[in-house]
Amino acid sequence: MEKHRVLIVDDEADFRNLLVEALDGMGYIVEGADSAESAVELVKEQHYAILFTDLNMPGGLSGLELLKEIQTIDPRTFCILMTGYATTESAILALKRGAYDFIQKPFKLAELEASLIRALGHYRSLRENEAYQSRLEEMVMERTQEILGLKEDIEKLFDGFVQASVLAIEARDPSTSGHSSRVAELTVGLAEAVNRTPNGPYGPLQFTDQQIKEIRYASLLHDFGKVGVREQVLVKARKLQPERLERILQRLYQRDMEIALAAMERAWDEGQRPAKGQFWALVDERRRESRRLIDLIARCNEPQVLPLEVVEAMDDLEALEFTHWEGRREHILEGDDIAALKIAKGSLSESERDEVNSHVTHTYRFLSQIPWTGSLAGLPEIAYAHHERLNGKGYPRGLKADQIPPQSKLMAVADVYDALVAADRPYKVAVTVPRSLEILEGEVRSGLLDPEALRIFVDAKIYELTIPRFRS
Repeated sequence: MEKHRVLIVDDEADFRNLLVEALDGMGYIVEGADSAESAVELVKEQHYAILFTDLNMPGGLSGLELLKEIQTIDPRTFCILMTGYATTESAILALKRGAYDFIQKPFKLAELEASLIRALGHYRSLRENEAYQSRLEEMVMERTQEILGLKEDIEKLFDGFVQASVLAIEARDPSTSGHSSRVAELTVGLAEAVNRTPNGPYGPLQFTDQQIKEIRYASLLHDFGKVGVREQVLVKARKLQPERLERILQRLYQRDMEIALAAMERAWDEGQRPAKGQFWALVDERRRESRRLIDLIARCNEPQVLPLEVVEAMDDLEALEFTHWEGRREHILEGDDIAALKIAKGSLSESERDEVNSHVTHTYRFLSQIPWTGSLAGLPEIAYAHHERLNGKGYPRGLKADQIPPQSKLMAVADVYDALVAADRPYKVAVTVPRSLEILEGEVRSGLLDPEALRIFVDAKIYELTIPRFRS
């Protein structure tokens, strides 16, 4: 068992030395001091578990005054007063002021030791409790650090999951590489600008740090549902898929061969002897005619608004026929081919457009499967509404202005802007920043985009956040 130091303070040398020798003989580590002042100096140098002091010490500090000093210097020291019968009331007062115990003079050594044993027992209990509390605090601190570390690891894990999800999206549609990250940067920048806007419709709105994080994640994942859209539709740059166009061109070539061969057969039937190379001359003549049809198909196949003369010329395409290998006559361009080439704008048919638009619903269903914490609980809904429009003409639910979350209204501006200025879309050329902002203003006038969101977007020059990456 650990031995604790004991200090005897008394101005009577014989009495003090007697106590020191007696306690030393009992196995205690004990020292003596002839005055309160000496005791103070000793306590300053090292810790004493128990201090016995005479209550009355003439010519200097009294026992009560020493008690006060000790409580200031080392409050862990237990002070026991030694007093005569005449000063019992003072001893009781000392107890009230923090002394642990008092014993009356004259006393027997057994009484002194009994008081010492009680004091040391209490002292050890307090020290053990302090050690326990200290260890408990250390354990709490260690556990807190573990939890904080775990929280940080979870956040890193989730960030990695989000980035992996973005890569999965872009792997399906390389033409939109970087779109999700740019939309996230633009939307977060716009949300932070809203926080700096004290007036207007968004004046009372203040996004917290957690809400900003929610906006960032929702923006990064807003197009994740594209993984549920067929790749040939998702990356469709022309109205006809390449294999369908190749089939049409092959049929045109077969038609040219058939017409040339029919001309040769008529010549033979009429008794004519075809000149050398006449067949291929006939084929070349047919190819010149077919080139006009191929050029027409190529013009119709572009994802642009069809000129009227092109629409009218398409009647020539519908009548084209060739001989199937089974011998029956069939149209070179099938009904689906004609319908695709007649798409008035863009490269997608109505059903394909619906399939692409369904990515929003796929996104919502995917995000809804994740048990978001309370601060991120609105994330699926924010992503779900980014294609909704104020006048109810958006998709997939046709929400009106007051039904659309403000975060989604901000994301809509960022999403449309990025789609306009992007130079990597196969179905369109990049639009300049000034022209893009003009188009956004037109969307506002049409009741599609939120006017206050666009005003802040322009005034705060949020659109400049991603310009360096477009230029590079």
